[in-house]
Amino acid sequence: MSQGRWINGELVTSVYVVNQTSGGGGGGVTESEVTGIVSGYIASGISSDIIPTASGVYDIGSAAFPFKDGYFTSGTVYLGSNPVVTSGEVSGMIAAPKDVYRFIDNRTDATVSLSVRDGGLIVTDPFNESVSNVDLGGTTPDPGTITNLFLNGTGKYTSNAVGSPNANGLVTLEYINTPGQFFTIEDIGGPGFGYGDRQGFGLVRETIYDRTDLDGGPGVFDGGSSGGWSLNAFWYYTGSSPNGYPYIWTSYSTVSQTPGGAGNLATGTFAGQNDQKQWWDLCTKAGVGKRMRVGIANGNDQAGQDWGNKLIMQLYVSQEMVDHPDFAALMPVNVENNGVGWYTCYATTGEYENMGSFPDGQDKGYRFRWSSFGNTSLNQLPYMTGVSSNDQITAAAGQSHYVVYNINATDKSAANSVLAAAIIGPNNRLYASGTTIDVLQFNNPYDFPNTASGDVFTLGYQSVSAVQASPLFVTYPVTTGEEIRAAGIAVTPLQTLHQEVCDQVRNAVTAYYLVRDFNAANTALINAKLANASQASLGGQLINTYDAVSATVPDDSSPEGTGGEVLFPAALKTELLTTLSLYMATLPDN
Repeated sequence: MSQGRWINGELVTSVYVVNQTSGGGGGGVTESEVTGIVSGYIASGISSDIIPTASGVYDIGSAAFPFKDGYFTSGTVYLGSNPVVTSGEVSGMIAAPKDVYRFIDNRTDATVSLSVRDGGLIVTDPFNESVSNVDLGGTTPDPGTITNLFLNGTGKYTSNAVGSPNANGLVTLEYINTPGQFFTIEDIGGPGFGYGDRQGFGLVRETIYDRTDLDGGPGVFDGGSSGGWSLNAFWYYTGSSPNGYPYIWTSYSTVSQTPGGAGNLATGTFAGQNDQKQWWDLCTKAGVGKRMRVGIANGNDQAGQDWGNKLIMQLYVSQEMVDHPDFAALMPVNVENNGVGWYTCYATTGEYENMGSFPDGQDKGYRFRWSSFGNTSLNQLPYMTGVSSNDQITAAAGQSHYVVYNINATDKSAANSVLAAAIIGPNNRLYASGTTIDVLQFNNPYDFPNTASGDVFTLGYQSVSAVQASPLFVTYPVTTGEEIRAAGIAVTPLQTLHQEVCDQVRNAVTAYYLVRDFNAANTALINAKLANASQASLGGQLINTYDAVSATVPDDSSPEGTGGEVLFPAALKTELLTTLSLYMATLPDN
């Protein structure tokens, strides 16, 4: 039985035709269209009305049915348990896919609609007189900080004609708190940013956002022009069409609210306003978006300039720009020499700050903030990239992560970031004591040409933070009860991954013995033989499961089954140890 088909926004699990008479006008639904829907969705008790044919499809053409020349001409059609519809309505359902779907809000029971506009999901709740745009892969504005903005006809956040930045804008719910994390916008220059417009992009630290530490400055959107930023650069689209280009015009940050109270300024490869204009010009000529990111630096940018862990704004130079004939004439020498990558245009003088933790133990950080000076639209909500220390990032776009043993120095230096490093201790089952282990992040996939392939393990971005919290990389005090509890909480994400591996392995072994189909006596024998491994896997103990499987002796040469059957073949043991070894190396804990 099929699980159903969506028709007109409804899940249809059965289709049948009842109480029909011949005659009537054409309804516009072909017999083959109806047959295709009906097949597999037949309700019980009406077999006399729908006749299976030798081909296995359903023939809706008996005398009791109003089909004439292959068309449903009159009568009533029931769609499962859904309301009755007429032949004409069924025709409309089949002919036209819906562009709006309606759902029930689980909290308010209100009916809301879902549609797609410009690649974004639009959720409309007319009962609350609100429309929200969810940019796929993007961040979410905090409803409490959306100030003097509305969604325009293309679903973009737009300000009215305001005279000061703190009178409008938004702040995201998401935040970053680790070097190498960024808010990225693929195109700051799309519709909504035109001649004479000014808009600011930047970061605001959590303690300004929640007003617990304003450093003598105003809070977010408290009025006036300045304050409520940790990093801020306003872009001004100046000049007359078609020769005007935006450049970084000014900052409305309050110095005391920036990291260390040291301020922020235009700096780096694209510090100059003319270079910023020419970057914009080349993006336009090459047909690529004006890609920009703001976040926490993690060492060098593409030009080789070390920014430590400062808050930073960077511009992207793409391959299309490098390949354009005007590349050399428009780009600074640093870009000509270093090619594709991120180059700095704005940064704080001080490095990012430790603001303490939320009640759940996660470190506080910086949220993305946007404001306008005039009448401007935010073309896109940013998405988050980088390695999360608290699992809040849902997509590390374009980045690759690896766990590597005995890495060659050249390969290590090629990494964008070394996230964790340690020396293997005496209890590791796979590598000798003294072996180096590194967790590395690359902006693109890397093939490690100078390191043995068997020592490189790809790590999914969703597992990075869990591995970084491994006791292999972090020394946890476990003297007091409070310390023991805190250590357990810290490594729980890694233990959860180990549990998932153990569950998969145990289920695979169970399925194998289902195929073997042993009698009761042999089932009892194999349960006893694998008891230690089974117990360890139930507890999610990855290393203990490996040890138990290692200690279990195959019986190929001396079958232990009651009828001479081999209970635990060497091939099964090898496969189990291979799988367990892979995950022990990828998700290490010693």
